[in-house]
Amino acid sequence: MSETLFFRFSGQEIEWVVLGQDGRRLEEGLSGVDLFNSRFPVTYAGSTVFVAPGEKILMTTASVPSKQKRKIAQAIPFVVEEQLAAEIEESFFAIGERNKKGEVKVSIIYEQLLESLLADLDELDLRPKKMISETSLAKSKDYAVALMEEDKAHLMRPDGCGITLRKDNVAAAISMSEPSSSLQLIGSSSSLESLAIPIAEVRANDVNVSEHEVEFMGFSQLCSYFDGSETNILQGKYKVEEPMPEISKEWRQVLIVLGVGVILHLGLVLGQGWHLAKEKDVNRDLARELYEDVFSGEKNVGDIRRRWNLKLGRRDNDTGNDFLGLFSRAAVGIETSGLMLQNINYNESRGDLIFQVFASSSESLVQYSEKLKMEGLSVEIGAISQDADFVRGTVRISHGKDLR
Repeated sequence: MSETLFFRFSGQEIEWVVLGQDGRRLEEGLSGVDLFNSRFPVTYAGSTVFVAPGEKILMTTASVPSKQKRKIAQAIPFVVEEQLAAEIEESFFAIGERNKKGEVKVSIIYEQLLESLLADLDELDLRPKKMISETSLAKSKDYAVALMEEDKAHLMRPDGCGITLRKDNVAAAISMSEPSSSLQLIGSSSSLESLAIPIAEVRANDVNVSEHEVEFMGFSQLCSYFDGSETNILQGKYKVEEPMPEISKEWRQVLIVLGVGVILHLGLVLGQGWHLAKEKDVNRDLARELYEDVFSGEKNVGDIRRRWNLKLGRRDNDTGNDFLGLFSRAAVGIETSGLMLQNINYNESRGDLIFQVFASSSESLVQYSEKLKMEGLSVEIGAISQDADFVRGTVRISHGKDLR
């Protein structure tokens, strides 16, 4: 939502106004706490700005050359100490932007008063993201500006120093304008007329005073000058953290399903890894037991794979071309072809393998040989004899050589 709610305390009530993104006033009112909470609940989607009483906040500047925020925050209390009416420890310093001279704008408030304002705000359902001074809404460029409400005035100098005064003190403040300076007064006709005498006096001292008459200068008109450059007093330990954006119910369910899926997938991957690692350990132990059983005379057995290859006459670069490689390829189709292995012979010089098998029929032998040929092996079926209810046959197998 692009609207912004501004509000301030007015006695026991809350004065508020809602402005659109274009600054147009959408609605305004003066409500008690209960009515305000019912209109602006905690779920209110617009921006919220609390406007603190300007007469309670001193707006001044400090010349601090450092660019580091931490060092600026440490130096400012001592730079402006002479302007304080209280001890440094009793004051809270909110750091703003730099003015054209490079000075840091500072808003100073009694920390006890700030705590009191926050306690009053706790009675509301919503929590404002910003707290600004009424004075900061008076915008000054190359001349001083005074926004005249019915009971007080907000004065701002071009350097960013400002103050809010009760109406009966405004005339004295105007009279203190320096010669050859400029001052713009903005207010209703009655407000400007009440200052006719001090205005005439400063004009006689070469002060350039311009008057801008408005029909009425109230809270909504004051807030219309808001542009976002105002110093937010809620900083440091009082900073309000922005809440995470709300996620719709549908997307929340999707994220939950995705999260569960990721967890299950990770669980399966970890489980599979654990299972394979366990299988590896079991197979390694079995290989060692088999080797030690076959070659029982050897001690300090290590690198079982290399030792098996040496014992079987297998060279490292002949992987798949020795007995084990040929046997592993030829033995795959035995069971699926309905054969039963009776005897195995391997001729190392020729590199061929001879299987003596039992089959239910001669067609089973042919089927088995065709399957091996499709795997790139050379196959020759030897003598076949009928023996009771099965067929006895010989199959000679080698790597890619024509045996016929």
